[in-house]
Parts: sequence; C-alpha cells; structure tokens
Amino acid sequence: MRTTMTMAAVVLMASLAAGCGQSEAERQAEEARKAAEAAAKQVEAATAEATRQVEAATKEMGAKMEQAGAEMEKAAGQMAEAARQQGADAATNMMQAGANAAAAAAKATQAAATAMSSAATTAAVKAALAATAGLDASAINVDTSADGKVVTLKGTVASAAAKAAAEKTAHGAATAATIKNELVVK
Repeated sequence: MRTTMTMAAVVLMASLAAGCGQSEAERQAEEARKAAEAAAKQVEAATAEATRQVEAATKEMGAKMEQAGAEMEKAAGQMAEAARQQGADAATNMMQAGANAAAAAAKATQAAATAMSSAATTAAVKAALAATAGLDASAINVDTSADGKVVTLKGTVASAAAKAAAEKTAHGAATAATIKNELVVK
C-alpha cells in the first residue's frame, strides 16, 4: 500500500510538472514579442538619426543662405559707393558684380538643397531598412553621394537573402538613386 501511494505521488508530481511548463506556442509568442520590440527600437533609432540628419542639413542650408545674403548685401554696398565715385560706368560694373553675387547665392542655395536632399534620402533608406521584417539593419551603414544619385550600403548581414532584401528595400526607398550594395555576408 505504501509503495502504491509513493508511485501515485510520483505520477501526480510528474503530471503537475508537465502541465506547469510554458507551451511551445507561448514560448514562440514571447520570442515574436521580443523581436517586435527590437524592430520597434531599430525604427525609433533610424527615425531619430533621420531627424538629426535633416536638422543638420537644414542648419547648413540656413548658414549658406545667410552667407549668400551677406555677400549680396556687401555687393550692393559696393555698387552704391562705386556709383557715387565713378559714375555710370562704375554702376554698370557693379550691377554685373551684383548679378554675379546673385548667381553665387543661387548656387549656394542649390548646394544646400542638394545636401538636404541627400540627408533625406539617407534617412528614408535607413528607416525602410529598419522597418523591413526579418532584416537586422543594425550593422548596415547607408551613405548617399552629395548629389543624391548614389546610395551605398556597407556593413554586414547574416545571409545572402538578407543582402538581397537590403538592396531591394533601398531601391524601394530611393527610387531615383543607383544602389551600390557593398554588404558582406558573415
């Protein structure tokens, strides 16, 4: 009788232990939740980096526009002084200098706009990579040429499929740019 009770207790304890463990579905759900949290953190980091780059490009554009304005103001002052001192010929020459200053200002504004466009392209590609399901974008570096025409992917990925997925995602985010895929499979 004592042996029968001991065996029943062992069977009862084994049944309880088997029922108390996490089911496979619960374990997979927890892993999926953790993966989703990691992806959300990557998207958040990429968004913060994109915001930082756009702010830097905007600041750079503002500085270039201020510089162009100062150059135009200086040229206008020079034109007025020359007109007073040398008459009509000097005024004509200074008008040309003003036109040249305006052209320089336009060129500086265009350069700032291009820099801002490049930063926006980089940010868009980074955000798209971070949001791509099944792709760990944490080791991928995105560089955009100054003219915005070439986007280069550098860094490491886990597989050839991840390398191809990164390139496809970059094409989708930067449709007007050529994508150079220099990712290394490790």
